[in-house]
Amino acid sequence: MDLAFDRTLAEGYRSQSQVARVLSQDWVKRQLYCPSCRATDLVPTPQNTKSRDFNCGACSEPYELKSGSIPFRSRVLNGEYYTMLATIRESKTPNLLLLEYDRPAYSVRNLTAIHRNLLSTSAIVARKTSLSTFAKRSGWLGCYIDISQVPAAGRVQLVRAGIPSRPSEVRAAWHAFDFMEVMSPKRRGWLADVLSCVEAIPESTFALRGAYQFEARLGELHPQNRNIRPKIRQQLQILVREGLIERLEPGVYRRVLPRLSPKPGVES
Repeated sequence: MDLAFDRTLAEGYRSQSQVARVLSQDWVKRQLYCPSCRATDLVPTPQNTKSRDFNCGACSEPYELKSGSIPFRSRVLNGEYYTMLATIRESKTPNLLLLEYDRPAYSVRNLTAIHRNLLSTSAIVARKTSLSTFAKRSGWLGCYIDISQVPAAGRVQLVRAGIPSRPSEVRAAWHAFDFMEVMSPKRRGWLADVLSCVEAIPESTFALRGAYQFEARLGELHPQNRNIRPKIRQQLQILVREGLIERLEPGVYRRVLPRLSPKPGVES
């Protein structure tokens, strides 16, 4: 994987955001493989396609690209708030590619892919104000994706500090969440939220009461549910069944989330 951008494509552009868009989209088209299957490239969507920039020609997985020279913080600017909520509820959300590049060198520094099955409505935050009545899109309300609300296990690093991960390990981490495909959006949201809570527990081995400490937080995220503790136990059972945590003994669990090795990107 060549991490360098084709700088010649930036000629004629003055806006840094336009430069970032043109160079990063070209790089993805030329260099990036599909994290979901063994396809070696992604296909750009037609201009002005909403909510996605690339599709995999083999497995049809959709991808939306966000790029910039500044490291991504907890919130990533996205499109219209209610449209984004609708795409999640209708299971039409694309996978997210977060590409950070080194501006002086014009090369990829970090690249993270966020699995669409773990993008729940809990991670979508409305901006404080909508466009004014005098704006062309009056009433339009933008949003952020709060990536801190997305389980870390679903934020798969393809490039870290300028070093590509092994594609085989990327795909293994990616496929850990294939089982969520048959779930309803509401069930996926619950599982993603509980997994985020489990990841927030400092110790890798934890007791059931450690998960219960997030009862209030989960109650705020799911106000229509009045039985939070039984729901937590149910989600832990699913995580055990799917191999994302281990049950060591009654009421005691251990995280076994996948980790990626930052090594030259060759298939093994």
